Amino acid sequence: MNTMLNVWPRRQRGFSKLGLVFMLVVLVSGLTFALKVLPVYIDHNFVQGVAESLLESGRANSMTQAEVREEIAASMRVNNVRDFDLDSISTSRANGASIISITYERRIPLVANIDIILSFDDQIQ
Repeated sequence: MNTMLNVWPRRQRGFSKLGLVFMLVVLVSGLTFALKVLPVYIDHNFVQGVAESLLESGRANSMTQAEVREEIAASMRVNNVRDFDLDSISTSRANGASIISITYERRIPLVANIDIILSFDDQIQ
């Protein structure tokens, strides 16, 4: 009889059904969050990169605000960036150099009445 008791492990290993369900809920929630938020950051980084390239090339110094917006819009069409308001882009000049400001807010519905609000405020010099 003593030999049978030594065969069983001293503690149980593995997930319980409740633990497995909990891990699946956490995994699906994290994946849902990432798949909704990540594209917004990718789009923002693309718009920011286009604005930086305009300033680095020096073309922004001779362009009006409407021309800067049109140049960014053309790049956005090529790269399939949607849901971006071009009115959030403004230009100004300080000490002979152009400054492009990108200021906007995005609201993303997550689940039911829970929304994620992302706000961006960049000044590229």
